[in-house]
Amino acid sequence: MEDLAFQLVAAIDFGGLFTKILNVLSVALGLGLVIFFHELGHFAVAKWCNVHVERFSIGIGPILWSRQKGETEYALSALPFGGYVKMLGQDDMDPNQMTSSEIAENTRSYSAKSVPQRMAIISAGVVMNIITGFLFFTICYWYGVNEPSPVVGNVVPGFPAWIAGMKDGDRIESINEDEIRSFGDIFQSVVLSTGDVRLQGKHLDGSAFDLTLTPDRGSSGRSVGLQSAPTNTLSPDLVNADDIAMAGFPAMQAKLLGGDADGSPPGAPVALPSAGDAAKSDTPAAPATPFRPGDRLIALQGTPVATFVDRNRLTAKFAAEDLVHTFERTTKSGDPSGPKITTIVKITVPPANVRSIGLWMAMGPVRAIRAGSIAEKAGLKVGDIILSVDDMAMGTDFDPVRLPTYFSEHAAKIVRLKVSRQAAAAPEQHELEMVPTDDPGWIETPLFQTSPLSIPAIGAAYQIFPNIAKVVPGSEAEKTGLFAKGQKITRIELVEAESTTEAPAGSTKKTPPQLMLNELREKQPGTKEDINWAWAFNAIQYSPDRQIRIYFDDGKSEQAELLKNIEKVPDWYSWTRGIAGWNPAVELQKGESLGQATSLGLRKTRQTGVSIYMTLRSLFRGDLPADSFSGPVGILSIGYRVASQGLTDLLLFLGFLSINLAILNFLPIPVLDGGHMVFLIWEGITRRKPSPRIIGYAHAVGLLFIISLFMFVMYIDLFVNKFVSMSN
Repeated sequence: MEDLAFQLVAAIDFGGLFTKILNVLSVALGLGLVIFFHELGHFAVAKWCNVHVERFSIGIGPILWSRQKGETEYALSALPFGGYVKMLGQDDMDPNQMTSSEIAENTRSYSAKSVPQRMAIISAGVVMNIITGFLFFTICYWYGVNEPSPVVGNVVPGFPAWIAGMKDGDRIESINEDEIRSFGDIFQSVVLSTGDVRLQGKHLDGSAFDLTLTPDRGSSGRSVGLQSAPTNTLSPDLVNADDIAMAGFPAMQAKLLGGDADGSPPGAPVALPSAGDAAKSDTPAAPATPFRPGDRLIALQGTPVATFVDRNRLTAKFAAEDLVHTFERTTKSGDPSGPKITTIVKITVPPANVRSIGLWMAMGPVRAIRAGSIAEKAGLKVGDIILSVDDMAMGTDFDPVRLPTYFSEHAAKIVRLKVSRQAAAAPEQHELEMVPTDDPGWIETPLFQTSPLSIPAIGAAYQIFPNIAKVVPGSEAEKTGLFAKGQKITRIELVEAESTTEAPAGSTKKTPPQLMLNELREKQPGTKEDINWAWAFNAIQYSPDRQIRIYFDDGKSEQAELLKNIEKVPDWYSWTRGIAGWNPAVELQKGESLGQATSLGLRKTRQTGVSIYMTLRSLFRGDLPADSFSGPVGILSIGYRVASQGLTDLLLFLGFLSINLAILNFLPIPVLDGGHMVFLIWEGITRRKPSPRIIGYAHAVGLLFIISLFMFVMYIDLFVNKFVSMSN
């Protein structure tokens, strides 16, 4: 028994256990500080206004510990997810105190104070949280913070930036003559703007640009259609194989060329451990993949790769070939104190054909044209409908979704178009000629349901309607006998095929959500709200191993049919190999002086406030799903993971929480500070206090709302997001 006990003790990783305990304590202390400073604001201003403070509590619920000092009881309560300052004449659990004339006669009661004094007391907690968040951020920038680089990773087709000619890899240096230091600055500058925005910076080739854009106004606010950039390095934090090699993609069949850094034989697969392997030695490894976290791509097919733009372009250019990826891999030597070893690793990834569903859709109008593009110079106009290309009729002789690839394959050659253009009396037909570039098709994928499909080789973007133009002969769709020309696709579902094997250990892959197309409404030609079939087609390509259930309207009722076969287009190859997990491009932001760190802290405080506001607005509009919420368990779990990454990340998280607490607390909900402020504004305007009955009902509704919200987010944490453990 003694030997067994000794073995059990020896098996415990005391270093790891101590680190976990330290992380938990760090999160608890940080959350306690955020709550403490909020309540300290109320407490300090109440004392300054000579209000009798009966209790100062960190936490809510039953009191675990208390101590009386002077006239105030200081307490720690059971639930560490809040706190309160109980003042004479102000008690959320007894709202009648606010209107009690007897209590108001006491000059030291909260209710006896003037409206401005009570406003100061109520708002002090929010102000204190903003100050605390600002201080947390300032400390972080004093030591340095990695932030998303102000380099454009994707220009959304059809948006103002795309139309103006911006491209992937552009670096934005200023907006409206204000310096841009991170991608967050770009988002904030556009969202907060009221008119046109002026963007200045440099293209990837070093040439300067100076553009004035009118942002689009969408559900998430003003936008010019820019997204942040990745790097060519696989994230070192990846722990699961399907975080690197996407299921169903060629990356799952990648093979190693030559010996690996760990001495494995040529072509041998390398097992990437799952998240549970660190805790359980008997946990089976995730699927084998030759890629490693931290690998840096330096060449494709022998061509040097400097940026993600090169990677995307070369991957699409060699779509039909086995693609050799050359990575620079850094590993530790056998001696823990020795230097790291850098080796060159070559991995080949086979091509994959584009997936087909046996249905071609109807061609729609041109939605956008780039300024100065080949399409513009050739005379193509917004609203034109491309009828044929090189005498191939769209929808019957040629699939409209293949146009981007067709133009790039005919680079430096004359391509003839016949278009229909709306005129005053009737549509007119025009014939155009243009010589496209070799910019690959489908490297600008439609990210949103309404995004037009771009043709990079000529600089135009067009619509594809979800109406069947042709049923491909011999396809599964034709064999069902259900589909016919003119029918409208209303919805598709990507269905996971029944499997006889269990999911691999450590797999975190989620089932793709149902793709909804049934919100399509009849729109006037040229509006951007029309849903584009290209978006659904792209989603199908990114779920290559899923069966597809298609809902369609045959003119009488909506029907559905499940297509089980994975059909391929014989002579068309995918523009991606399914390698995921690329690290985001970041740059170190560090204050060289206290003044500069303070300025960066102020900037981050403002950015955080705007981000929270935009999130709340999206939630109220229903643009974000319910699992976007996080409750106490989720906050603790996220905080634990952040704490394991270092003190700076923890302070950034606490700064975000502090600003978040300030904004949420000031929402006009009874019981919260914002609700109290509404009553005070009413009293200030009408010169009389709200009736006890109104206050009582309001507080009851507010308390019921808070309790319901608490139960809801707890359910989301435990049963939807499943934050049941604080593990790495």
